[in-house]
Amino acid sequence: MTTDVNSQTNTIVGPNTDLQGNLDVKGSVLVYGSVIGDIRSDGTVRSAKGSLIKGSIVAREAVIDGVLEGNLTIKGRATLGSSSKVIGEVRVNMLVIEEGAQFTGKCKMKTAKIEPVVHADKDKSTSDGHAGESASSSVDKDAG
Repeated sequence: MTTDVNSQTNTIVGPNTDLQGNLDVKGSVLVYGSVIGDIRSDGTVRSAKGSLIKGSIVAREAVIDGVLEGNLTIKGRATLGSSSKVIGEVRVNMLVIEEGAQFTGKCKMKTAKIEPVVHADKDKSTSDGHAGESASSSVDKDAG
């Protein structure tokens, strides 16, 4: 019988623990206390209500119920729980924001295909020698 190390919570930062430094974990992490530093996990990072993380999180999945001041980069799904407060940039494949969660920052969905509009006008405008003027006027025409 083989156990998937990524699904096991093998690291716990207790409620009375203040950890300063980066945390690199094989498997999952549960934070009750505070971590001042980055967390990297090939499993799930969970932060409990009342916890504090000042640093970036890179993981397969995340469930945030405490305070996170830093970027969140998740390969799968991230859940911002009802008691969470996240300040930073979130890069994720799937995002769940529960009622009551606070989020200040930017969100980038990895699966979203967004092409800049200026990109096509820029190529056309450089051929007539008026790059700056044409690009701004073509954007104005499209907007108005």
